[in-house]
Amino acid sequence: MRIKEISAVNFRNYTGLKLETSAMTNIFYGQNAQGKTNILEAVFYGAFGMSHRTSAEEELLRLGSGEMAVSISFSSFGGEHELRIKKYQQLGRAKKEILLDGTKIRPKEHYGTLNVVMFSPEDLQLVKGEPALRRRFLDMQIAQTDAVYYDLLVKYNRVLQQRNRLLKEIREQNDKIFERQLSVWDREFCSLAAAIVRRRLASLIRLQQIAGKIYASITGHKENLTVRYEMKANSDQWLYPDSSSEDWECFYEENLQARKQTDILRGSTGIGPHRDDMGLLLNCTSLRSFGSQGQQRSGALALKLSQLEYVRQETGEFPVLLLDDVMSELDAERRAQMLHFIDGRVQTFITVNDRELIPELAGCSYYEIVQGTVKRA
Repeated sequence: MRIKEISAVNFRNYTGLKLETSAMTNIFYGQNAQGKTNILEAVFYGAFGMSHRTSAEEELLRLGSGEMAVSISFSSFGGEHELRIKKYQQLGRAKKEILLDGTKIRPKEHYGTLNVVMFSPEDLQLVKGEPALRRRFLDMQIAQTDAVYYDLLVKYNRVLQQRNRLLKEIREQNDKIFERQLSVWDREFCSLAAAIVRRRLASLIRLQQIAGKIYASITGHKENLTVRYEMKANSDQWLYPDSSSEDWECFYEENLQARKQTDILRGSTGIGPHRDDMGLLLNCTSLRSFGSQGQQRSGALALKLSQLEYVRQETGEFPVLLLDDVMSELDAERRAQMLHFIDGRVQTFITVNDRELIPELAGCSYYEIVQGTVKRA
């Protein structure tokens, strides 16, 4: 995939932005708080309909504005396309529209239309950070190439919220009617949870193959990186290999029943894909617990690069890569490995304070950003 033009109106500190981006490597440099990251955020928003920095979309609106729009023109094996997202007020209510080539589409049709991988300093915490980071990494990887998975996640989260609400009502009111309702939601929960886990496990098999090879090349084949799926239930933990023939629906039915009273007391569901984790092992030892900072950063780098290759294998083409102020966080060796991987084959957008951090690459363009103004260098 290749982005040809980025346009934004009243987005962050940009009143109007129109930027042609035909180069393979596009480097935005300048001082902090000038608007470099806002350009990458606009691309991410165009691809996913959300920000990578905030869950409050109102923060994306330029100060004093009541509406905004982002448009991304791009090419892929499927042809030339334009994604446009508009947010505006109508009769006092916030409205949002997503259009593909001028036709309004739903969020589940939007996801995966423009494939993008974001790598920011927060992603360097993938190995040692909270499980939510790794779940998000895995979910975004799968959802970009599997529209069914995105739909499953949306339905699962709705069922989870409903189940948790019922658990609280049972705890507070001790009403048998709510308990009968709970059994209905449990069946739906088990079906959706099983479908999500099956897809996660299938994805992890391929992720391990890709990330393992990349990590080996980064470390000169001195260390072996493996990935496994960790199912958690409060203080208990089950570890599963990358593949499994378990009947997952039966697994969840049995465990929900066994945990029923505990879940009622806590008012929340203690087992399910929303609590699971991705375990990383280095030579059969936990990378999170025992890896050095350098090893953990190499692991995070291998995971992010594996996302690129995973999408390529699924779709036949690399996604667009966004590198937001991550180059200064990597040492010279890992920075060189990153640039070697992407050079000439992955369209990349990079933000840096110092343009000298990025050497001339194939089809490279530099842009200086000063107070929301973009100047081709």
